[in-house]
Amino acid sequence: MKKLCGVNPPVITIFDGNNKIDIEASKRQADFLISQGVDGLAYLGTSGEFSIMTVEEKKYFIRQMIEHVNGRVNVIVGVGDTCLENTMELLKYVEGAGADGVLLVNPYFSVYSSEMVEAYFGYVASNTSLPIIIYNFPDLTGYCFDTDVVCKLVKANPNIVGIKDTIADFNHVLDMQKAKEVNPDFSVFAAYENQAMGLLVCGVDGFINATANFAPEFTVNTYRAAKRGDYNEAAVWFRQMVRAMDIYKYSTPLFLSCKQAMYYRVLNQDGHERLPALALDAEAKANVYNKMRELRLL
Repeated sequence: MKKLCGVNPPVITIFDGNNKIDIEASKRQADFLISQGVDGLAYLGTSGEFSIMTVEEKKYFIRQMIEHVNGRVNVIVGVGDTCLENTMELLKYVEGAGADGVLLVNPYFSVYSSEMVEAYFGYVASNTSLPIIIYNFPDLTGYCFDTDVVCKLVKANPNIVGIKDTIADFNHVLDMQKAKEVNPDFSVFAAYENQAMGLLVCGVDGFINATANFAPEFTVNTYRAAKRGDYNEAAVWFRQMVRAMDIYKYSTPLFLSCKQAMYYRVLNQDGHERLPALALDAEAKANVYNKMRELRLL
């Protein structure tokens, strides 16, 4: 089974003025990210606003992007939903479309017991041949995977091959390495840029971090330098990763300011947002623009 690792930006979804997914702009974004050396593209995660899209929209979008990427890098697709039937429908579709793996969040809004979460993941994993990355985001789902649950899932399901641990607790991300005792090829992905250096020293396998949408070279160069043992160079790029996090403070949710930064750098024009999201106001846009200039990305 293909090992999923490295830098896989959680790609934002671009909407047009008619409230539809802008496929052509999305292709430009994909080409930009690939040109900067990313290992894969992770679609339909939190930054991809999966929760405000229909299953049919997701299918169309992913089919278009897999065809456009055409094997240049891995394509990982978020298939999570509050409805199991929707999850399975999208999962089967992206499997047929040629996705390299999926990102699976636990059902959210209602907080289920660990026994229920294990049963859910076991069912999904037993009905696909695709590699599955657990998406742990307790701030949004209300449930936090611990190492015991992860190790049980990995032991029972060989195609559960990684976790994206979106949590500010450095030690929690580090503890996920214990799953390697069950499967040595298990991959741990970090989400927060300010954890990168310490986690790379400790053997983290990759990053799915939102600033990689507009500053992919910061994460790519940090990761590559650390992997070849050049921690002095990695530290230089790591500091840039941390500086790029300032973008997060200019919007709620934070991915909206990341979208604005990408509009400036890749599209050279403003994009459009879909409710409940609204476009940033003039002050926030100016803050994003000035930070991008400060980072020498514009």
